[in-house]
Amino acid sequence: MIMNSGSANTITNDFFNPKFRTYTFEFQPISNSNGSFKFIDHFHEQEESIGFNINDEAFAYRVENKFPSIIADLIDLAVAIYASDRLAFHDLGKTQRCLHISLPLRHPELFSSKLLQRKLKDLLIWATESKWSFEFKERQVSGRFVEQQPILLPTITPDSEVALWSGGLDSLAGLYTRLKATPDQPFILFGTGSNNIIYSYQGKVADKMRSLFPSRVSLLRVPIHLHNSGQQRKNKLSRVRGVLFTLLGSACAYLMGQRKLFVYENGIGAINLPYSKSTVGLDHSRSVHPQTLLMVSDLVSEVIGEKFEVKNPFLFWTKAQMCKDLAKDSRSDLSSSTVSCDSRHRKKIASQCGYCSSCLLRRQALIVANLEDKTPYVITHRKHQLKKDPSSYFCRMQTQVNTIDKLLKLSNKREIQWKYLAQEFFEMDDIVDRTFKAEKLSSIEMRYKLIQLYETYIDEWKAVEIYLHKGLLNKIDYDDQQIPKTA
Repeated sequence: MIMNSGSANTITNDFFNPKFRTYTFEFQPISNSNGSFKFIDHFHEQEESIGFNINDEAFAYRVENKFPSIIADLIDLAVAIYASDRLAFHDLGKTQRCLHISLPLRHPELFSSKLLQRKLKDLLIWATESKWSFEFKERQVSGRFVEQQPILLPTITPDSEVALWSGGLDSLAGLYTRLKATPDQPFILFGTGSNNIIYSYQGKVADKMRSLFPSRVSLLRVPIHLHNSGQQRKNKLSRVRGVLFTLLGSACAYLMGQRKLFVYENGIGAINLPYSKSTVGLDHSRSVHPQTLLMVSDLVSEVIGEKFEVKNPFLFWTKAQMCKDLAKDSRSDLSSSTVSCDSRHRKKIASQCGYCSSCLLRRQALIVANLEDKTPYVITHRKHQLKKDPSSYFCRMQTQVNTIDKLLKLSNKREIQWKYLAQEFFEMDDIVDRTFKAEKLSSIEMRYKLIQLYETYIDEWKAVEIYLHKGLLNKIDYDDQQIPKTA
């Protein structure tokens, strides 16, 4: 039976409240190989040692001559949070989680400060709706290999725009748009994660972009590996992946001499309004939400001691609008090579389902943008047995579109439209109040831009709705559908 083991002595009373699922993670110094941490599940009274390491040797290619130890700490914090969230099972609102992390750092006094702790906990509560507690200790061993290695021969162009790279349609379309708009601007793409399939997609899509724009696109990736964790029930709906991505991306941008990290994401997906009241909270992703990006910006700024910004230049664009340059150049080969699916399938014929919310938004955008969708979807292949009702996501998205459409049609005056919109989706006022200054807009200007965003999205959705619901709401075979190039 596990009682107050090790650093668990510092845990608040909530961690031993039967209403909570409580977990402790005691990390050894995070290394490139043979690292580990102790995983304690207080709820089930279980304890296990998990292998864990990060490969950040790609950062040997950087602009900063010396690897700042504070950035190494930021990397350690990000991956420790990710590993903890991945193993702390989340049962979607039935029981709240409490996670306690004990982590050796090079600057434990900085990360233990009240201000930084508050910013960190506020970010994680917002992203996961779980309770988090931290104990930072002095790191007693030398840093990882990249911290001691001088920079390699420069292959990175100074003044590059550093952007997150997921291998998805938005990151591709955003990069393509930025490349076309700024012909002399070089770009550094940053990717991470522990999924080998996604890792492969990231590389393949980046290779295509590099072949189209020689000497302007570089790809740096920092893979994370968990070992000996096969017996543990994983948290499949990890809500800190976006936090991990932006924190590591921020570290990458800093090492490249930049104080700004770019995220390419359409506004509808970034804000990600709930489709119904029941989807608010635990099962609703806030990975690249405007408030998430602002909170990461504030946290990183506090860590490095100077202003740092995580910026989404496509916040007021729909996914279809982001694809317009791809369509103009007839680059359906590029768009079809990306991955968007929330629950990717390990099928040789089709790896994306075609009916989850992300796939539907992808399909809708490609039709509106006049891009031929060559993506092989599970739903398009009658040989595949569907495990879920494929219509559920479509119905929820359709309901949301109709709800917003009705609200905006109640008045022609923007201020009245906003009033009704914010009454239905209370988070809209929070988004504006917290982020309008970061967007360099007045609060009124930002409200009007968001209204225009949703008006455009509604028009786009309704223009292609009939083509999306075929095969979902009736028995028509998808192979018999004729989806026109223009809708």
